[in-house]
Amino acid sequence: MKVDVLMPKLGESITEGTIVKWWKQPGESVKKDETLLEISTDKVDSEIPSPFEGVIVEIKANENDTIAVDMVIAVIDTEAPGEAAAAPAAEEASAPDPEPQAAPAASAPAPAPAASGGVTDLEMPKLGESITEGTIVKWWKGVGDTVGKDETLLEISTDKVDSEIPSPFAGKIVEILANENDVVAVGTVIAKIETGDAAPAAASAPASAPAAASPAPAPAAPAAVPANDGAAPIQARKDGKFFSPLVRSIARKESITMAELQTIPGTGLDGRVTKKDILSYIDSGRVAPAAPAAPAPASAPAPTAKPAAPMPTTEEVAEKWKGKRVEVEPMDNIRKAIADHMVMSKQTSPHVYGVAEVDFTNIAKIVKKNRDAFKQREGLKLTMNPMILFSVIKAIKDFPDINCSITGHSIVRKRYVNIGMAVATEKGLIVPVLKDADEKNFLGVARNAFDLAMKARDRKLTLDDIQDSTFTVTNYGVFGNVIGFPIINQPNVAILGVGAIKKRPVVIETEEGDVIGIRSIGYLTLSYDHRIVDGELGDKFIQRVRYYLENFQEDWM
Repeated sequence: MKVDVLMPKLGESITEGTIVKWWKQPGESVKKDETLLEISTDKVDSEIPSPFEGVIVEIKANENDTIAVDMVIAVIDTEAPGEAAAAPAAEEASAPDPEPQAAPAASAPAPAPAASGGVTDLEMPKLGESITEGTIVKWWKGVGDTVGKDETLLEISTDKVDSEIPSPFAGKIVEILANENDVVAVGTVIAKIETGDAAPAAASAPASAPAAASPAPAPAAPAAVPANDGAAPIQARKDGKFFSPLVRSIARKESITMAELQTIPGTGLDGRVTKKDILSYIDSGRVAPAAPAAPAPASAPAPTAKPAAPMPTTEEVAEKWKGKRVEVEPMDNIRKAIADHMVMSKQTSPHVYGVAEVDFTNIAKIVKKNRDAFKQREGLKLTMNPMILFSVIKAIKDFPDINCSITGHSIVRKRYVNIGMAVATEKGLIVPVLKDADEKNFLGVARNAFDLAMKARDRKLTLDDIQDSTFTVTNYGVFGNVIGFPIINQPNVAILGVGAIKKRPVVIETEEGDVIGIRSIGYLTLSYDHRIVDGELGDKFIQRVRYYLENFQEDWM
């Protein structure tokens, strides 16, 4: 059966992508989940696995072409005869392979492709670069139901966003392999769809050719990637461990040898090293395993490090508290992600804190004076929140070093300002991002902030809405708290906290002398990463935010 490969959708707001490289060409065979091509979007570069196993029949889009999502970019024959790949395999059989990959005999039936017999596997989709699993919230179709191509098939929840997943095929649901509320790893088969236009798998193999009729040719060696800067070649597989082309490319650029690459723990499927794994390893300073220590004398055995205790399961915790008046329940995905991210941030950044007292009386008067007119003119409720965000943006322009990130011992200076806004939802804390905030006027900031807050409340945020912040603002004052010390949202190097604004008697300096007045006072706190933000920069930045708030101009609106 010839099946179309479509340009995948790599994010809710992404409508097109540029083909960087085809890893397979017409006439070549490809396995299911093997890298087929590399695509670049305005957000991320991604290696795209083949959704089917078979032979490439046609490539309909060239490298460097920009293609709209869901356009056909290639055609794969899932029932191509085994002889199609026999000739290249025979040519390579004469060269011994030091690290062979398993290959079937030329006359043996090929492994059943994903779409054989008219039944196609539906896998758990990857909804983001750092997302490895998702929870099935709801199946919109059941076994026996028919589904159209691009019709909503199920709803999936991750630690970042909830998404409705369209069916990539038209057909009938013949089996559902994952139930609602199941947490499923990316790439796992979750359902089978009968497309109804494929022949049985057995038809692809000659009945008269037994599996052992002829010896299997020597398998082809995986192509070795050229070494870079003196590093040893990084191959796709080593001792059964797979390294994707993207991981190997990063390793070459960073002069990471195969031996060093083997030491990086992988979090991907079957322990595979992912892009996130290798970048985290580089960010940590490439701390290589220590060389074996010389054996200690028999009379003084060397102490052994105590292995870290495994995290107890919910059942083990419940057993520990059995008989007590407690309730034990597992964290959901979002709470687990928050917990892990906060621990990582505290371990990564040496936190330092600063506090500034701010007189909000001026902007309180501006809000009261303009509230009705602003609502009538713009259709938005005027609050202090966009004024705070706008003041932060202006201060970042004055002190751009607060808008950096750190990779290893390198400083990455961002020439754009993306403000993360911490929002408390019933599912936990989430941080939608106001993109290119430095290019927006006050009204643009106010509208964007309002839209993101509504999407967060309604659980309609996309992956693009919550990625790539460069600085974060959190307003714990909405709950009445006066001062708090938030944890930095990695990879930012600072986060601003806004406390509750309360009326207080304060001393006011006038030309006639000091007087006591009632003012609206609140506190700003700045948590900053002392690896890059020194006390002088941190203190000057928070004071500049204070200055803009206390001297906010109506014509800025």
